[in-house]
Amino acid sequence: MGNQPGKILGGRLTKKDIERLQRRFNRLANSSGKVSISAFESMVELGGNPFIPRIFKLFDESGDGTLSLEEFTRALEYFGQLDVEEEQYKFAFRIYDEDKDGLISSEELFNVLQTLLGNIYPDAQLEQVVHNTMSEFDRDGDNKLDMDEFKALLSRQDLANKFSMSM
Repeated sequence: MGNQPGKILGGRLTKKDIERLQRRFNRLANSSGKVSISAFESMVELGGNPFIPRIFKLFDESGDGTLSLEEFTRALEYFGQLDVEEEQYKFAFRIYDEDKDGLISSEELFNVLQTLLGNIYPDAQLEQVVHNTMSEFDRDGDNKLDMDEFKALLSRQDLANKFSMSM
């Protein structure tokens, strides 16, 4: 495409970075030339993140349960752009918003808490946390969080901790 070595592609990835990602894809890919979720989960950079299945689903545009080279590159390229705070909020929102309606319902918030803490706390306690969270941050009383309400819920430190990844 006429990109020179070192030229930034998609935010922060250079052509050299893309080539390295393609080599990594080839190591992770199965015989059909696609990366499965289990291979994606094995990436050290993702560090056992409990949201891997949701993140994987966001980038599996074909819906076949695998990532093609294009989907894989797009996913990691996207992660490379998450150094901008607003992009971090948007991405986190997409992870929480399971039904993609632009709002985070109390059920979706409960599901996230259950993913993160379900082995530690009983559902009743998580439900109380959701209720308290909605009471505090749901300013319009619709029992759902819009982007602004969600941003008020997360702190900047939360974003910095959750969206750092080394290539």
